[in-house]
Amino acid sequence: MDDVGHEAGQGRSDAVDVRLARFSGVVGEVVDPLTWGLDLEDEALTGYDDEADPTSDRFVRSYRTFARESFEVETLRTSVAPDAVEDVVRAAASGALAAPLHADISAPVEPDGESTSHGTTDFADDFADYRSAMRAIVTEVDAVPLETAELTVDGTARPATRVRVRDLTAVHVSLEGRGLVVSGPTDLVERVDVVTRPIRSLLGTPRRR
Repeated sequence: MDDVGHEAGQGRSDAVDVRLARFSGVVGEVVDPLTWGLDLEDEALTGYDDEADPTSDRFVRSYRTFARESFEVETLRTSVAPDAVEDVVRAAASGALAAPLHADISAPVEPDGESTSHGTTDFADDFADYRSAMRAIVTEVDAVPLETAELTVDGTARPATRVRVRDLTAVHVSLEGRGLVVSGPTDLVERVDVVTRPIRSLLGTPRRR
C-alpha cells in the first residue's frame, strides 16, 4: 500500500489523488459515444493498491446503451502478464454478464436489523440468490473457449484475447506498459472506435466511487 493519508489533515481523498497521479499517461475511451447509442455514466478509479494484482489499479469508463446495457472500457495501470490475461478477460466477461444482478440486488431497509416486510430476511434471500447466480455465471464463462482476436485502438488493429458468451464479449489488448479491457454487447465491442487519451485533464477534478 502507498504510505499516504497518515499526516494530519490528510484522508482518503489524498490517497485517491496520489493513485490517480500514478496513472500519468493515457486511458481508453469510446470516441463519440452517442454515435453508438452510448451514454457515459461514470468514470472512476477503482480497485486497491496491490502490485501483485495487475487489475488492482484501474481507470474505468462506464457507459450505458439506450437499451440500458452496460459497456465498459477499463485501463489497467500496468500491463498484464501473459499467464494472467485469461483470468482478467474471463473476469471482465463475468462482470458484464452480472451487471443486471448488480442493479437488481437490494440493500436492507432497516439498518438496525429489525425484520420488516422488506427487511433483512428478504435481503438475505436476495443475497443468497445473487451468490448462486454469480457462481452459475462464472461456471458458464469458464466453459467457453478463449479466443485470439483483434481490437482496433487508436486506429490500429492490435492482437487481443477475447471471450464471447451469450451476446456479450470481453476483450483484452496490451498497450505500452498498460492493459486495456473492453466489455459489453458483442456488436458494439466489435464496432466502436476506442482511443487512448491523456488522463492529465482529469487530475484536477477526480471522480470517485
